[in-house]
Amino acid sequence: MRRIQCERCGMEWTVNTVRRSKILCASCRARKVQTVHTSQGKCYPWHGMFAADEITPIDSDGKPVLPGVRGCGNNDCINASHIIGLEKG
Repeated sequence: MRRIQCERCGMEWTVNTVRRSKILCASCRARKVQTVHTSQGKCYPWHGMFAADEITPIDSDGKPVLPGVRGCGNNDCINASHIIGLEKG
């Protein structure tokens, strides 16, 4: 058994053989999701910047994007129908 280390984050794990030229852990290999299916319907994850709390989506000016409580439970969801108390109009 051989110990290898992820080239991006540094996580270490044990493998029998190395099959890839670029060694990345499962988290670093994962791709961003475009749609998340929940009981409330489709959630659309925010792919931009986040505030210092790393939960609140913000725009390029640092202002929160669609502020409010998400009924789906995903704090980065930008589906307007999932945001409770959002004024429409």
